[in-house]
Amino acid sequence: MIWFINYFHLQILALELILCWHLPHRKLFFLRLLPMTALYCALPYVVPGGFFSPYVQIGWFTFGFLIMLILSALIIWGCFKISFKQVVFYACVAHTMQHIVHCIGQISSHVFKSMPSDFSQTVELFFMIGALALAYYFVKKHIRGSDTSDLKSNYLMAFAIISTLLVYVVSYWTTSQEYNTLGVQIFDLLSCHLIMMILLDMFKYRKAEKREMILSQLLKQEQDQHRMSKETVEVINRKCHDLKHQISALRRMDDSEREKSIKELEKAVMIYDRFAKSGNEDLDIILAEKSLICENKNILLQCIVDGKLLGFMKTEDMYILLGNALDNAIESTSLELNDGKKIITFMVSKKAGAVSIHIENPCRDEPVFIDNLPLTTKSDKEYHGFGVQSMRYIAEKYGGTLVTSWEDGIFSLDLLFPEI
Repeated sequence: MIWFINYFHLQILALELILCWHLPHRKLFFLRLLPMTALYCALPYVVPGGFFSPYVQIGWFTFGFLIMLILSALIIWGCFKISFKQVVFYACVAHTMQHIVHCIGQISSHVFKSMPSDFSQTVELFFMIGALALAYYFVKKHIRGSDTSDLKSNYLMAFAIISTLLVYVVSYWTTSQEYNTLGVQIFDLLSCHLIMMILLDMFKYRKAEKREMILSQLLKQEQDQHRMSKETVEVINRKCHDLKHQISALRRMDDSEREKSIKELEKAVMIYDRFAKSGNEDLDIILAEKSLICENKNILLQCIVDGKLLGFMKTEDMYILLGNALDNAIESTSLELNDGKKIITFMVSKKAGAVSIHIENPCRDEPVFIDNLPLTTKSDKEYHGFGVQSMRYIAEKYGGTLVTSWEDGIFSLDLLFPEI
């Protein structure tokens, strides 16, 4: 039983499952996982020669171990909602960890030569349990909750693949063609440990780089907010300046001209009447500012809102969530050439015991959706697109969901929160 548990392919699959278990499962997860795992575990026993089958061996070199590694990665891909780069990274990490455990077992067999042959296998099983615990700790501390883009570095992927192949080829060549000594196993162990450290450090570096991007984006949002507030003040100043001159001119007009001018004044101040009185002061401030921006861009902002329903949300979260959503809608609507279609609809209501937020606006071109979020249209995609990601984060923070869609030139954003 110990020899069976210590088989290369079983250890690899166990480590990969631990590393990937936090990821979203595909439909019919266990109906996928169980039969594929059973077939995978039995494959080396079904094929004559197992890992060293003549069908997968060329000269002294066998592809058997590499094939089983690839098959384990395919099982993970078929059972979890996971990207190709994530599959590669987790498979390489699992392979390196498994090889470290194997090296420890080989070293124990050299050091304790007088012990029974099963002793090294018992040692390997003990350290395999430790490796599974370390994999769980690694996931919990460094991976769980991370955005999938943390694993999009091409340099990280290239290094992971090359290092895994080097460990596999060089180790197999050394043990099959050269003397399998204690020194060789210690060097193999240290090499794998170094590779493992580099892989994890590269992952941590990528996360730190991502945090720096987010901080830069937040700084940019603060600068944009300052710019928009300045534009809002300029709009108000211009309106007030126009009102001052129009009131002064009223004194010199006859009755017919005065009536006409009064109507123009009423039209000019209608924007202030349109400021939403939603029952939520924070929401009113956001809508007042966005209404002035829309007025300046000749956009009609239609609001049907019950702000009291958003009382559960913190002020800063509301600004990020709704401010980003309305800014994106304004940016998209401003590109519309037909002034009659420059309309943004914003609704906050209660539906089926939940709080619903719906925003829709014209959008000429269908966006590219990745992970159910629209891909930014800005040229530097690596440093943009955090606005929508932060919106999803805030929605999930309050137990809600964010859904975006596009149909017939209309982009829609829907947020649904359980009523608190």
